[in-house]
Amino acid sequence: MKNKSGNFSVKNKQEDRLKQLQKLAHLLDNALIIPGTSYRVGVDPLLGLIPLIGDYIGIILSSYIVWESAKLGASKTTLFKMIINLMIDLFMGIFPVLGDFFDLTWKANHQNIILLENYLKSPQTRIKTDKLFLFFMGLILIIFVIITTLITLLILKFFWGLLFPIN
Repeated sequence: MKNKSGNFSVKNKQEDRLKQLQKLAHLLDNALIIPGTSYRVGVDPLLGLIPLIGDYIGIILSSYIVWESAKLGASKTTLFKMIINLMIDLFMGIFPVLGDFFDLTWKANHQNIILLENYLKSPQTRIKTDKLFLFFMGLILIIFVIITTLITLLILKFFWGLLFPIN
């Protein structure tokens, strides 16, 4: 919707971006119905089935939602909760089979959209998140990805040793 000067209003741009994020979260967490049930799953748990890289592709897509939420003006507290949701999702994904079942139920992207919607509906004053905070949150997420990668490698080494013991 255009305002008096013929430009699109900021609120409409914000609503459009929110709708795009809602669609992405739906795709990642709820796009498909499991046949014979009413339970929905998305692309994220399916990506998690791809050995070694699936969870990382999912976390990149999920991080986009957090990034855009920051651009929409989400508070530091909201963004921190979103990052925690992603970290839980990524950490549980390192465990074979268990992580895949966890991913079916956790739906971090859906939870993050709810956090964003609740924040945007609240009557508080919007203070744009500073870039230094975003930098440190991104750095924490990257460090966490590295740590989970190392844990994954240790788990793989352990199972490899069970399957092929060295005498």
